[in-house]
Amino acid sequence: MPRPRLGEVWNVNFDPALGHEQGGVRPGLVISNDRFNRTPHTLCFLVPLTRTDRDIPSHLPIHPPEGGLRDTSFLLCDQVKSLSVTRLLRRLGTVDQATVERVQIMVGLFIDR
Repeated sequence: MPRPRLGEVWNVNFDPALGHEQGGVRPGLVISNDRFNRTPHTLCFLVPLTRTDRDIPSHLPIHPPEGGLRDTSFLLCDQVKSLSVTRLLRRLGTVDQATVERVQIMVGLFIDR
């Protein structure tokens, strides 16, 4: 069973998806902290990525080779998911701490009271 860590990028099966949810097998950035990731519940929080630039402020760009990516991609910070680690297919790489912090700030804007 995969043991994801904060800041890792994995190929993830995001299906089934409904409505405007990002679906399919695609990269996802692990944003849950390692204390959470080590617990026996086998869930983690992820942000899906896309290669499509929709010029949306909450879609943060990330450039290769960061995260083990081959193409410039966009972190969909408005689509945080809690998923079973069994959906994680293959580890691609790790992003810089600065990228993790940018994502945490953006996600925080959506859930801040």
